[in-house]
Amino acid sequence: MADAYLSGELGSAVGFASAGAALGAIAQQNDQLSQQVSSGQLKMNPDAANKAAEVYELKAQEVDDLAQKADGLKRVEGLGEYTSGQELATKFGMKAANGATGAADLLGKLRDELMKKADLFRQAARDYVATDEQIGEDLQRGSQA
Repeated sequence: MADAYLSGELGSAVGFASAGAALGAIAQQNDQLSQQVSSGQLKMNPDAANKAAEVYELKAQEVDDLAQKADGLKRVEGLGEYTSGQELATKFGMKAANGATGAADLLGKLRDELMKKADLFRQAARDYVATDEQIGEDLQRGSQA
């Protein structure tokens, strides 16, 4: 019985650590995308970029809903007044919100990364339009000369 309990504890720690590592990879991808957008290497068709941004915003809202539900698990009631019940309630609370390893915190960070990606796509669309307008102005000036 104790082995099953410890195995469950380790399994959840590994799961949250893996989620944290995956979140780090997403943040790194966003940083690379940001560099590409800011350097002008990435410009996207506005319709495609805005559709992608809308999908990321929708997913961010869904993740935010999950984060709020997970945050509600910080306080677990009904496990009794015994020390073991209070310790168990504390462990549940730590899994819900514990800085870098709590479910609510990880979900909140994922939401932020999804919103960042949506913003990057919108910036790439704006850059595409600005470049297109600049080319149009340059062509018009060239034809008038």
